[in-house]
Amino acid sequence: MKIKLLAPLFFVFFGFLNAQEVEFSGSFSTKGLFYSEDESPFWMHSNQRGRVDELSNFSGWINGQAKYQIGENAGLELGLGGLYQDGYTDKLQLDESYLAFQNSWLSIVAGRKQRAELYNGLSASNQNILWSLNARPLPGVQISTTRPIFFKNNQGIGFKASLEEYLMDDERYVDNTRLHHKSFHLVYKGSENFQITAGLQHFVQWAGTSPDFGKLPGSFSDYIDVFTGKEGDDTVGGQEANALGNHLGSYEVYIDTRIANYNVQFIYNHLFEDGSGRVLRNTPDGRYGVYIEDPNPGKWIDAFIYEFYYTKDQSDTDITTDGEDNYFNNNLYRSGWTYESRILGVPFITLDENRFRVNNNKIVAQHIGISGIAFEKLPYKLLSSYRRNYGGKGTSSNKNNILSTYLELKVWQNLLDVNIQLGADMISESSTNLGIGLQISKSFF
Repeated sequence: MKIKLLAPLFFVFFGFLNAQEVEFSGSFSTKGLFYSEDESPFWMHSNQRGRVDELSNFSGWINGQAKYQIGENAGLELGLGGLYQDGYTDKLQLDESYLAFQNSWLSIVAGRKQRAELYNGLSASNQNILWSLNARPLPGVQISTTRPIFFKNNQGIGFKASLEEYLMDDERYVDNTRLHHKSFHLVYKGSENFQITAGLQHFVQWAGTSPDFGKLPGSFSDYIDVFTGKEGDDTVGGQEANALGNHLGSYEVYIDTRIANYNVQFIYNHLFEDGSGRVLRNTPDGRYGVYIEDPNPGKWIDAFIYEFYYTKDQSDTDITTDGEDNYFNNNLYRSGWTYESRILGVPFITLDENRFRVNNNKIVAQHIGISGIAFEKLPYKLLSSYRRNYGGKGTSSNKNNILSTYLELKVWQNLLDVNIQLGADMISESSTNLGIGLQISKSFF
């Protein structure tokens, strides 16, 4: 129904503009999956933008965009997309529906828009350990800088920032939970070949209606407390943090440089959910990585990433009142750090069999991603992850070792693009899970 209502709006909006000034584009894609066990291999359903779940055998989506250039460096974009997948979801959904403005330094988006894929799609968590491509995008408003803003001559000291407000409109324990997100990073650019970015990501689940406690604090003054992370005596539902809402955050450091004619980025994310984590008492928990990219693609290896994820500490020796952490879970917002029963952060942290509570958030994982062109005509992407699961706070399940691999080959590029996808999970004390997928895509206009 939403798609039927939004489709006319798509054309009415640009009907007021000169058709010759509007640039239309779009794409469609269908995917079929077959696998040997009850669920598909890990990388065949993880970080798939919410388009494929663990039981999906078929998924299809179509997206269209219309762009109108306002000036030399500014423009409007309207996007609309539909998605169908079987499996747990088994229904028609909006893949995208948004109106966006962008100029040379600022982006404003209203609606539901798929976020950019980083690191050539090789990372296990994309933007951040807390903010991956594992779920469908949330509806909301996003305001962000599109590049670092320097105070002088496009180098020296600068900054990047974002402010986003979302509605978690899925079926969850606290209905209509709101999500606040902001980020701020200082940037130092010493030359064209050296840049350091350091800053903070901050997320808060707040407001909504609880089946146990009714309507939760959601006024403007409550929003100010959410925004500032004001400390207080929050006893509603026995929340795990002494502040309004469920707070998550990450300190980040990125170092970009050039080594032997390759673009190189060193990555560090530290995650926290309470006071002990904010003062680094849960060190070494976080994401560590290096990304290497050839500025002249077309070789056997164009890009490579190595990431190490560690979340075992969780302040388990902390002597403060915060106690041991329980990443992506919360006592009041019991659906946790999920959207539509999909983890919003790095997908190595997993849900229980009911896809409701996180029961495996103590992990040690090593991840490698490689992309390039084989035999000068066969683009590929290879992912391989080895992780040890240690369960979670109050749980003893999911203690196992898993090697997950994934290979995607673009075997045909002509009127249609045809990709073959191969996946495998080798799990300790369990049989190997094998999967194969076929994806057919087409971009038009």
